[in-house]
Amino acid sequence: MATHDALEVAETAPMNRFHYGLLFWCSFIMLFDGYDLVIYGSVVPHLMEQWSLPAVQAGWMGSAALFGMMFGALTLGPLADRFGRRRVILLAIALGSLTAFANAFAWDAWSFAILRFITGIGLGGTIPNIVALINDMAPKARRNIMTTVMLGCYSLGALLSALVALLVLSRFGWESTFVIAGLPLLTLPWMYRFLPESLPYLVVRDKVAATALLRRIQPGLEVEKLRWPSLDTHRVSAPVSGLFTEGRALRTFALWVGFGMCLLMVYGLNTWLPKIMVAGGYPLVSGLMFLITMNLGSIMGALGGGWLADRWGSKPTLMMCLTLAVVSLIILGIKPGPVLLNVMLLLAGAATIGSLSVIHAFAAQQYPSDIRATGISWCSAVGRLGGIAGPALGGLMLSMNLSLQLNFILCAVPGMIALLAIVSVTHRTAKVPAAVQLHDLNA
Repeated sequence: MATHDALEVAETAPMNRFHYGLLFWCSFIMLFDGYDLVIYGSVVPHLMEQWSLPAVQAGWMGSAALFGMMFGALTLGPLADRFGRRRVILLAIALGSLTAFANAFAWDAWSFAILRFITGIGLGGTIPNIVALINDMAPKARRNIMTTVMLGCYSLGALLSALVALLVLSRFGWESTFVIAGLPLLTLPWMYRFLPESLPYLVVRDKVAATALLRRIQPGLEVEKLRWPSLDTHRVSAPVSGLFTEGRALRTFALWVGFGMCLLMVYGLNTWLPKIMVAGGYPLVSGLMFLITMNLGSIMGALGGGWLADRWGSKPTLMMCLTLAVVSLIILGIKPGPVLLNVMLLLAGAATIGSLSVIHAFAAQQYPSDIRATGISWCSAVGRLGGIAGPALGGLMLSMNLSLQLNFILCAVPGMIALLAIVSVTHRTAKVPAAVQLHDLNA
């Protein structure tokens, strides 16, 4: 009698209602993550004026959320490999949305930064786990596109934050933008009902629930023909060590550098692009419009990056995106005419966010499912050092009153470093554990 490996059923299943529902909820979460992170770039000129903040202090205040994300990724990310992705995702969303909403009531720079730090903890626990959840459940042929579509909603959230800022800042004040950030709290009951648990997690711990989930992934599945894989339970109990075994050490370090440089570019530009353009002689309203233009490009880059990654592979696509990011940023520094300026802003947004989206999918493919959330979490957490440095170094750069050309050349340097790191990543296939036949679903 022919049998079907439980995990291979998920990998080979056709796209259906279950997959679209999973993509919807993960994309919804990512949209508000993007909103929560990027809204600071729109309100920082108002905060600097209201609280008389110098650029360097405003930069460090903007980095508070990224410090929190690093802490959240290191703590909540690995917990998901032990206690389940679904529980940790719901906890992280509740924490991040509640404190983002509370930011509307901050009374000074310190209270604002503390709340941003706690918001970052929630975001840091959410993003690696929804990336891991998509990669656990998506059909193998659609993993790249599903991951990058979901991550592309970060750019949609960033775009939404700039549009909201244009519509409500002058009428209701910067506080109103953070009231909107609390809206995901209202959707938690639906997330609790519809967001699934990871299949590899259930295969190890609850085969009855795993079977029910497989029926949702592939309706009409013949349960009696299922073959359950025997996973490495030792690694489940201590997953961090798996990042440095079986030839993964150098690959892991290279991914950390790549993540750090991508995040430095993304958060640095989203925080300081309006101020960089204002310092280059453009009005503030134009600076906000440039941010919107760049994030429109980001959406195209995230979607296009996933499409290309499914056809060319993640690594060639990632290298192309990083190269385009460097070139477009350098061209922006020469203060081109209006048409070329907007084309380069679109390209810079597409290439930087395209790089960040594809590198998540690329990293997820470098680790087996039982350490996948841990691997992505550590990439994200260590990479947050670059993300933290982005707003802080941007504030320092602006305080030095450099030329527009030199500002954009400095913005392009992280892209060059990330490109070299990704070139060095080589994949070595780990040994696949033997599978055992288990017909007793209660075992």
